[in-house]
Amino acid sequence: MKRALFRIAAVAVAVAVAAIAVEVVAQAYLLARDRRYISPRERIDSLTNTFTASVTSRSTGCRYVDTLYPHPYLGFVHHGNPPCGSPEVNNIGLFGPDFPSERLRDRFVVLVTGGSVAAQLMTAGPGHVPYLQAALQRDYLSPTGKPFLLLNGGDGGWHQPEQLILFLLYADAVHAVVTLDGYNERYFIGSSVRFEYPPNNFEDINPLLRSSYSNVVKKWIAGKLLARASGNPLLSRSAAAYLVLARVDAYVKAQQSIYVERERTNINTMFLLPKDWDDEHRLSWATGQYRKYITAMDAVAAQHDVLAAHFLQPVPAIAKRLTADEQAVVGPLDYRAKYERIVNDVLSLAAHGTPVFSLLDVFERNPQTLYADVIHLRTAADGTSEGYRLMAERMAQILGRTWRLQPNRAIASQ
Repeated sequence: MKRALFRIAAVAVAVAVAAIAVEVVAQAYLLARDRRYISPRERIDSLTNTFTASVTSRSTGCRYVDTLYPHPYLGFVHHGNPPCGSPEVNNIGLFGPDFPSERLRDRFVVLVTGGSVAAQLMTAGPGHVPYLQAALQRDYLSPTGKPFLLLNGGDGGWHQPEQLILFLLYADAVHAVVTLDGYNERYFIGSSVRFEYPPNNFEDINPLLRSSYSNVVKKWIAGKLLARASGNPLLSRSAAAYLVLARVDAYVKAQQSIYVERERTNINTMFLLPKDWDDEHRLSWATGQYRKYITAMDAVAAQHDVLAAHFLQPVPAIAKRLTADEQAVVGPLDYRAKYERIVNDVLSLAAHGTPVFSLLDVFERNPQTLYADVIHLRTAADGTSEGYRLMAERMAQILGRTWRLQPNRAIASQ
């Protein structure tokens, strides 16, 4: 009996020693590769992003895709169904106040739409009251004299024309519309597919669009592994676990990118651009599509007597001097020239009266660490965020001037 116990203990010790050795080697490899220490938890979290992490539950082992719900016109939204849904989801599957079916008489309703940055802007603020709503209410009187109510019309991965589609659905129920975008759009400007190519999340909830059943299973398993590891107190602190998860993640993404060439009709053939178009042709055509959807929103806004304004969001690659912490998380910045081209092309609409504005310089002189990943800004657990506050203050000033809002007399008299 003692001999058996000794053998079991010896095996356990050997396994523990081997695990420690693997962990030490993994940590040493990552330290040598990155030349700085990054905690395993940060590395595992980096396999997603701050937006997806904020709506994903660690305790239930849910993945981001488990929070998504198909939408017949917008591609996808979120749900509030257990165990992976969120109680903060509103009546249309987004985060924030419910959307009205007709214009409210006791509120001046502003729809703010875009991607995940717009969504985070609409939830960032003390007590989760959006900074932009608070700034407008503090400094201006609404055109109707009623308090401002801002609706969150953004979601992760959204890009035009999803903003236009959402506005078309609710143009008769809001008083104003604001877009905040640019970063997600840049992925499809100059690519080999149409500007309207659906976001990855659309494929996640419709996995057979360009994948086999076996790849769907692989992706599901990989997602569960990541969710479990993120919520496990031991694995979430293991460099070796991160290396395994990163390799699995890379494999699954590589499989996902393989076109199903034998199929005559698939998501790629539907959105494929002519093969004889060169880079400049694709880029100029796509920025034209971007401008088309902005001007279409303005036309709908004019038809329904809705105020409008469009903002091109800041990005880490332009204007801001990044801190060491930001440099570690923002990823490659080689899109700078392309993004500047996109912004300039879209801003050209201003010459024809379109209310479009750039926020590229909003962090230009700010030395703080504001970016949390490739595009999202740091947000504390209580909802406060210096980056989103600065962005909201700038936007509020521009909206006040553009919409000719009257100053709040209570502020003006102080």
